[in-house]
Amino acid sequence: MTSPQIDMDMTTTRAEFFRNLKVAMRDMSSTIDGDNVRVVCDDREIILKLSPMTPLVIGPTLELERWNLAIEFRGQSDEQRTAFMKTFKRAFHRGGG
Repeated sequence: MTSPQIDMDMTTTRAEFFRNLKVAMRDMSSTIDGDNVRVVCDDREIILKLSPMTPLVIGPTLELERWNLAIEFRGQSDEQRTAFMKTFKRAFHRGGG
């Protein structure tokens, strides 16, 4: 049986990603190894893998970092995955308009 996985295209710096991740994981135990994060909750775990992508180029003078984030859920129910993603997305939400 394969573990559910979500892939996300994130326009952020690596430093900003890890700052926001601390907010998203406030009550969870985690270990960081380079661009990989392992989150442990009881007998379940979430694996996050950050991989660089081609920068987003907007016009001749603006280039933004882009990262692929693969989130693998091991042992979570649908409700647990939904709750994690809600907290995760809230931590990374940017205002705009």
